[in-house]
This record gives sequence, structure tokens and C-alpha cells, in this order.
Amino acid sequence: MPYIVGGGFDTAAELIEDAPCGIAVTDPDGRLRYVNATLAHWLGLPPGGDAARPTLASLLTGPGRMFYDTHLAPMMRLQGFAREISCRLDTASGVPLPVLLSGVARRDAQGRCLRYDYTVFDARERRAYEEALQQAKREADELAAIVSSSPNAILRVDAAGHVRSWNAGAARLLGRPAAEALGQPAERAVALTDRPDWFARAIRDAKDTAEIVFEASQPDGRELEVTIAPIGTHGLPGVSEDWSVVLRDVTRRKHAERRLKVILGEMRHRMKNTLGVVAGLARQTLPQSHAEGFVSRLQALSAAHDALGEEGAEDMPSGAAAADLRMLIDTAARTAGDPARFEIDGPEVRLTARQATSLSMALHELVTNALKYGALSCETGRVRIDYGLEEATGRLSLHWRERGGPPVVPPTRRGFGTKMIGMVLKAELGGEIDFEFAPEGFCFEMVFPTR
Repeated sequence: MPYIVGGGFDTAAELIEDAPCGIAVTDPDGRLRYVNATLAHWLGLPPGGDAARPTLASLLTGPGRMFYDTHLAPMMRLQGFAREISCRLDTASGVPLPVLLSGVARRDAQGRCLRYDYTVFDARERRAYEEALQQAKREADELAAIVSSSPNAILRVDAAGHVRSWNAGAARLLGRPAAEALGQPAERAVALTDRPDWFARAIRDAKDTAEIVFEASQPDGRELEVTIAPIGTHGLPGVSEDWSVVLRDVTRRKHAERRLKVILGEMRHRMKNTLGVVAGLARQTLPQSHAEGFVSRLQALSAAHDALGEEGAEDMPSGAAAADLRMLIDTAARTAGDPARFEIDGPEVRLTARQATSLSMALHELVTNALKYGALSCETGRVRIDYGLEEATGRLSLHWRERGGPPVVPPTRRGFGTKMIGMVLKAELGGEIDFEFAPEGFCFEMVFPTR
């Protein structure tokens, strides 16, 4: 085997053997005459070489061998050198090693080629860097295409408040070409009726949040959603403190929301009138003892609808959270006449309209029974309500415990209130309920899925 490996080297030879790059020498026909220790280590070759890989081409992967035969070997013969040819070494581990191969021809005094000297540089870091650059370029091109084709106005504004970029969406939405907007103050290029200093105010507020989102109108009546966020890292020397400004036309949505609020307001008004008429008919038709219970349940239903009509509930899409559970419990406590006798503990939980209505009716029945027979029927009685939401499963649990009231005697039959709770919670919400008539106080527990 033509590899030269052994001792007796002088200092120069040792430097060549242990050089940080691979070194190979071939004869004019490409047969290997020498590889240094570095290249042998990269390839996984034994110190004595490998007779099965006698040529430079045999050290390369398949595409590299083809390139050697068609390009590299003719290049070395014709021009006498090659510079930084990108290829891969076929290593013993089976994982190709990317390298940069350079070569030069050595000739005698008569110009006859004696040998070819090659240097081989490990290009793994360079290849990784190039791939990262290519990926970054692809992502930048994709982002540029998204920004260019976006129907929203997307601006880049510097810390002084001047527009640095203005996409096609901004030209369409705001009716100004980029040539007129670039370099202009953002507050002049985008005039907002109720926020003339919108950009300056936003970057002041952005110190405490990652982005600023608000809605505002323009002089022509168009309504916009404005999102402002910092670009890059702020506060470092030499780093440009620019801001992205995204403007979205929400005029149609705002008009639809206003129409919906009017319709919901009219619907709530008609619902309360209808419940009032039904309550009047009940008082005139039913015996007084029955009428009072029926009317109180109508009032609980009306309170549930009022809770759904609180500010922000009408902004929720269908099926979304519409009322706060704590607000429903507080309403039930107030109907008992003395909210101070209730201890309530639990997090903020938003309920859908269906859940809020059913739960409000169940709470009304619990309060009514506590006033008639339970802890609230005497001055020393108290009610504790604990509730919680399992984030993973979305299951809501609520515990109602009465203490300090008269001794509890288990009922001999199911009353209307118990049937009502079972109907609205089990049938409507798919919940699990449990009644405990302990002597020291009535307890009730329910669990139902919120999503």
C-alpha cells in the first residue's frame, strides 16, 4: 500500500502529519502516495492504510467520484490547480464528511508532472452555516411574500416615529402610495380621530407589555385595529429600535357588533317583559303559596339573563364563555338577604349562556331551601361555597356546605327543588350531583364539564 506512515520525521514532517487539515499526495494518475494522520483519522483508516482505497477518488462518496473523473482530474491536468472544491469524504462510520478540496500540480524542470498535492479542509461548520443562511433566506423570502400580499397595512416605524416601510396593503387600505408615506411621521401618514398622538403614546405604554393593541377610527369613518410591537432587541448600543405597526380594517365587524348589541338589548327587554307578564298571571291564577315559589323561580331565571347581558357578554361568539361564575354566586347570595353569611372561594371561571342559566336556577333552589329549612333559616347559620376548575379536563366542581343551622333530617321524599336541580344540572349540563343530609348541615356537590 502506498501510504507513508511511520517514525523518523523531522519537525516539518510532524507538522504535516498533525496539521489541522487533511493532506494527500497522488501520482499523475491519481494513485495515493501519502495521506497525513489527520486525513486518515477523518476517514477511519488504519495507520497502514487500506489497499481497497488506493486512489483519491476512492476516498470520496459516489457523486464526488463522478465529479473527480469528469471535472477535477481534467482540471488538474490542464490548468495544474483546483480551488475549494466542495465534496464529501466516504468515512468508515458511514456518515459522509463535507470537505473543501484544493490541489496543485508539482512539476520538474522540464515541466513534466511529478505529483498532485491536495489539502482537505473540514467543512462541517461551514456547511451548517451555509444551510442556516439558506434557511434564513427562505424564511425571509416567505415573510416578505406574506407582508407584500397581506390585506392588512404593515408598517415599519423608527423610534423617532417616521415610516421606514409601507407595504402594498397599506397603500390599498390607506389610499397612499409608499412614495408619499416613506419618511413621513407615522401619526401624519395614519391619522386617527380620537388618538392624534397614537404612536408616541403606544411606545410609552410598550415599556410594560410586549405589544400594544387598540381600536380607533379615522376621519373618513373607517375603524381600525392597531397592533404595535417592537422589532428586535431594544436598549442595546447600535441596535435600531424600530416598531412594527399592523392596521386591520374592522369597520364591518364594528358595525355588526353595534347592530347585535341593539338586537340583544331589545331581546332582553322583551324577555323581561314576558317574564313579568307570566309572573302577573301566576299571582292571579295560582294559590298564593304556590305563586310565591313560582315567581321566585322566574326571578332567578331573569337574574340569569341579566348576568348574560353584562358588559362584554354580548361580544362573545356563540358557545363561548358569556358569564362569570362568581357573579352568579354573588347574585344568589344577595337574594338570600344577607350576603355576609356566605363564604365564597374560587377562581375566575367563565360559563357559556346555557351553563350560566342552568347553574343560576340550581343556585336559586339551594338558596330557597336554605332559607326555608337549612342554615339560613336561623341567625347563626352560614353557607360556604368552594369551586374550582381542572384546566386539563375542563371539569368544574362546586361544593355547597351549610353549618350553624337547625339539625338536618333526611327528607322522606324528593321535593320539587331537588328535582329541579337534577333536571338542570344532570340533563342539561351532563353533570354529576350528590346530596348529603348530614345532621350538622346539608351538603351538596356537583361536577360538570365546561367544554
